[in-house]
Amino acid sequence: MGASITLAGQSLIAQKQANKQILNVANFVFAYVPGLDPAAPVDRSASTPPADQVVYTTAVDRSGYVNPNQVIYSVVVNSDVGDWDFNWIGLVTQEDVLLAVAYVPLQQKRKNIPPLQIGNNLTRNFLVEYDGAQELTGITVDASTWQHDFTVRLAGIDRRERLSNRDVYGRVCFWDTGLHLERNSFGLYQLKPGTLYVEGVRVSLDEPTLVQLPALPAKAWLDVAQRRQGSDVFAQWIVVFGAAKADYQDGDGTQHYLVELASVDAAGVVTDLRQWQPITSSLMNHFAAKVGDYPDLRARATTKEDVDLGNLPNAKSDDPNSDSSDILATTKALKAALAMVEDSLVAQVAFFDLPAPPNGWLRANGAAVSRTEYARLFAKIGTRHGAGNGVSTFNLPDARGLFFRALSDGAITDAGRALGSVQGEETRSHSHSATSGAAGAHTHQASSDVRGEHTHQVKEGEVNGVVATGEVLTSGDDLTTGIVAYSTTSSAGQHSHTITVTGVSDHAHPITVNATGGSETRPQNIAFNAFIKY
Repeated sequence: MGASITLAGQSLIAQKQANKQILNVANFVFAYVPGLDPAAPVDRSASTPPADQVVYTTAVDRSGYVNPNQVIYSVVVNSDVGDWDFNWIGLVTQEDVLLAVAYVPLQQKRKNIPPLQIGNNLTRNFLVEYDGAQELTGITVDASTWQHDFTVRLAGIDRRERLSNRDVYGRVCFWDTGLHLERNSFGLYQLKPGTLYVEGVRVSLDEPTLVQLPALPAKAWLDVAQRRQGSDVFAQWIVVFGAAKADYQDGDGTQHYLVELASVDAAGVVTDLRQWQPITSSLMNHFAAKVGDYPDLRARATTKEDVDLGNLPNAKSDDPNSDSSDILATTKALKAALAMVEDSLVAQVAFFDLPAPPNGWLRANGAAVSRTEYARLFAKIGTRHGAGNGVSTFNLPDARGLFFRALSDGAITDAGRALGSVQGEETRSHSHSATSGAAGAHTHQASSDVRGEHTHQVKEGEVNGVVATGEVLTSGDDLTTGIVAYSTTSSAGQHSHTITVTGVSDHAHPITVNATGGSETRPQNIAFNAFIKY
């Protein structure tokens, strides 16, 4: 059966605690949800089932506290209510918030209808656990003062007791000759008296018990169950036969456990198949091994020769610096040698493909740690990475997100660096040159339009001495000549002119180089955790 506080309920609890308000649980809700698996974890994000699946809602009858962090709510549904089936129970608060949910196997609630049907009373308790539950709900009644489901409570006690026994004895443990199948003096088969535990269920025989075997050969098994009887439980057992048997659950829901007893061949010879231990009294006496010798245990008077160690020397030494092959190192010497190795590693910073530091290592994250608890580390690095609070703590190196670089230690490269110093990021100063190829030397041709065709007039005249009227030659002409006619020269014709443009010599152009890259300069890398040995 799964049960849990819902996410909505968890949120409401937090709100109520923050506001110092009382959390009031108002109702029990019963519902039938088709296909619900009672063994499945509760869906904490789900809400109350739809109305057509809710079969009954009723107010909380009682509430009480078990302890400051546990409160319990109870309801009794009388026999005058029914008929309905349910496999889902919820607690709803005064604010109509679904606080908690439980999945249960399909159960019936029937109404009493004499004489046709006998009804049943239904009692359900819901225990809710969270920090400060009693204070938040304001419940002052101790739950021990009113009813609870004794059937469930006692079944839980029985189960815990059985599992506790199983932790001690395992699945099966026969004590010595207990329940050993044998033939008695009359030729009949019987089980010897004694004790055994099967899956934590204790079976005890006070006297021999006869067993009727089927046709031989046969294999005998012990079938053990813990069955209710009245207000108690008892161990029920029978001997069954078959080649192979397995645990099973009967029609009443009782679990049966089957273990091998013996095999009997056709001649009636019994072979013991029990898993037994030589226990004849209390376990304390058995473990103390006060009585009996065990073939595989040579604790008394054991010599080196008994365990094939006869060549080992008899001398021993606590000195971790001894290199003698004739002396055995004691555990004290081994511990001292281990301490010497570990001391040499203190303050080592190393990478680990682990999410958390292993034993003996701390995160190299700059944290302030105790000078006394990590005295060996403090003795090595002191306050090189910070003095902590200046009194009782000191700081670890902080290597997170940084690349490691070997100290220059007198070398020219990165000279002057201090041990453990952190260096900021930087790109080495440099320049870029860029040119374009020489190209473009060329000439240009040019032509003029065809135009300018024209004629010239020439003045012609005669010398008349004096010209009374008309035109005469102008300055530069013979002023004594009068103009008697005009003549025209021959046409020069259309023509063009060739123009040559001088070519430009080779030249260069300025080029801009654009920036590229991210926010830092780094090589290809992989990230691991850096831890420091203490």
